[in-house]
Amino acid sequence: MKTRTQIVVLCVMVGFLAVSLRLMNIQFFNRSLYQTASLKEHQRFLQIHGERGAILDRQDHFLVSNQEVSSLVADPILFRSRLSPKNVSARLSPILKVSRSKLEHLLRKRSHFVWIRHDLTKGQAEWIRLNPFPGLFLTAEEKRFYPEGLSSHSVLGSTGTDNSGVSGLEKRYDGFLSGRRGGRILEVSARGRSYFSRDQVSPKGLQGDTVYTTLDGRIQRYAQNTLDEQVSAFDAEGGVVLVMDPWSGAILAMATNNRRMGVGVNPATSMVYEPGSVFKLVTASAALNEHRVTTEERFDGHNGIFYIPGGALHDDEPSQSLTLAQILAKSSNIGISQVALRVGPSLFYKYIQSFGFGQKTGLDFPGESAGIVHPPSRWSHRSIYSLAMGQEVGVTPLQIVTAVSAIANGGHLMQPYLVRKITDAEGHTIFRRKPRLVRRVITAETSRTLLDLMRNVVAPGGTGVKATIDGYDIAGKTGTAQVYDPSKHAYTRKQTIDSFVGVLPADHPSLVILAVVVKPRKISWGGTVAAPLFRKVAEMALVRFRIPSEKQPERKDHSSVDRVVDRRAGSDISENIK
Repeated sequence: MKTRTQIVVLCVMVGFLAVSLRLMNIQFFNRSLYQTASLKEHQRFLQIHGERGAILDRQDHFLVSNQEVSSLVADPILFRSRLSPKNVSARLSPILKVSRSKLEHLLRKRSHFVWIRHDLTKGQAEWIRLNPFPGLFLTAEEKRFYPEGLSSHSVLGSTGTDNSGVSGLEKRYDGFLSGRRGGRILEVSARGRSYFSRDQVSPKGLQGDTVYTTLDGRIQRYAQNTLDEQVSAFDAEGGVVLVMDPWSGAILAMATNNRRMGVGVNPATSMVYEPGSVFKLVTASAALNEHRVTTEERFDGHNGIFYIPGGALHDDEPSQSLTLAQILAKSSNIGISQVALRVGPSLFYKYIQSFGFGQKTGLDFPGESAGIVHPPSRWSHRSIYSLAMGQEVGVTPLQIVTAVSAIANGGHLMQPYLVRKITDAEGHTIFRRKPRLVRRVITAETSRTLLDLMRNVVAPGGTGVKATIDGYDIAGKTGTAQVYDPSKHAYTRKQTIDSFVGVLPADHPSLVILAVVVKPRKISWGGTVAAPLFRKVAEMALVRFRIPSEKQPERKDHSSVDRVVDRRAGSDISENIK
C-alpha cells in the first residue's frame, strides 16, 4: 500500500514538473513566440491616415472639411474559417450594392485585411451592426465635405478613394493636406467580432495641414451661379469668370463651366484660345509705351475696309478717321493694325512676351497651359495685322486677367496665386506667400493713359456699354474672337468666344474681372454676351468688398516696385476688401 502511494505521489510530482517545465517554456523561453501568436489571434492591425487638412477661403470660412463615415473591412482568413463566402456574399450584395462575384472574390483572398466598401450609408452601417459576421469589421474613415456647396469644386479639386488629391488644389497641395500614416488596433473576440479599438498615435498627431486660399467664398459662389445661368441662357459650350486683385495677383474667384467644351479640368488655366479684340490692349500698350503713337493723332479708317497682304480687314462700323481712344471704343481692326505697324514685329513680340503670353504664369495650380506664341521668324506678311487684333496667338483666361492687372496697377506683372498660407495641426504657420513681382511691363504713365482710353469702351457708343455700373467708372475691353475652322482653313462667324475684361473702379483700381463665354449659339458679341456677365459679378464684388465709388485722393507715383506691392498688395488686397 505504501509503495502504491509512493508511486501515485511520484506520478503527480512528475506531472506537476512536466506542467511547470511547459509553463516555463511558454512563459520564459518562447514567450515572444506565443505572445505573437496570441496577438495574431485576438488583434487586427489597420493602417489608417490622419484626418485630411481643411481648405478655407480668405475669410477663414471652410470650403472643404471632413465628415466621418463608416467603412467595411474584412479578415478573409478568419471569415472563411467560420462562414461560407458564397452564402454571405449573396446576403450582403443587395445591402452593400456590390456584386456577389466581387464580394466573394474579396472574401476568398489569402489575407488578414481587405477593404470591402468605403463610405457606407447610415442604413448600411446600422444593418452591419445589427447583423454581425465573424471576420467583418466596421471602421471609421473621413470623407470630404463642402459646406459652401460645389461652386469652388473646379478650383478645389477632388480626392480619390484613398483620400489623396487627384486634381485642383487637393492635388497641388496634397503633401500638406494629406494626413500622416498611423495604425489602429482592433481587439477581436474568440468568435471573430471586434469589440474594442485603439490608435497607436493620437489622431491629432496624424492630422494634415490647413490650407488658406485667396478665394472669397461668397464671390466664388455668386460668380459660378451667374456664369452657369449665362451659359445656359445663350446655349453656350462653357465659360470662365476670373476675379483678381491687380496689386498682389491674388485670385478672389475662379468660376468655370465646361458644359460641352471637352477641355482640361479647369478651363481658366488650361483652355487655349484666340482672345480677339481684348488683345488690342497689348498692342496699344506697346505703342504708347514706346511713344510710337499719341492719343491726339488720328488714323485712317479707310471707310471700313483696309487691304493687307493676302486679303482685307473689315470694321463693322466704317469710319473715316479714328483716334486711339476711338479705336479701342469701337474695337477697330483697321485702326489697331496701323498702330501695330508703328511698333514693328520685333518690338511687338517683345511686349507680347513681357505681358506673359507664351509662358506659364506660375500659378500654384496643376494643369496650367503656356499658350501659343510664335516668334517673328515664323510670322507671315499678314501676321502682324492678325496679332494686333488677337488672332494667331493662343492665350488662357488666366494670362489675360494677369496681363490686364499689370495695366491696372501701374505696369507691374504680378504672379497670380491661390494659396496665401498653410498652418499645421497646432496652428503654427509653416508657409506664407508674399506677392511676387515678375517684371515691370509698362510705365505708370502708360498705365494711366491706357486706363483713361479704356473708359471709352464702356461709355455710350462703345462696344462695352452693357458693362456700365451706375456710380462707377469702369475701364474695359470687349472681345469677339472668331473660331478658326481647320477643315476650311478660315475663321467662321458661326462660332465665337466672347469676352469682356474690366478694371474697376478706373480711378483707383481694386479689381480686375474677366468674363468669357465660349461658343454661344444665340447672340454672339462680347459686348452683348460677356459684358452683362461681367456687370453682374462686378456689382456683387463692389458691394461685397465695400469699394467706394467716389474718386479717391490722388496717389503718389511710386517708382519702386517694393512700394507698389507694399501699398496695395502687402495683405493680398486693398484695405477695403475685408
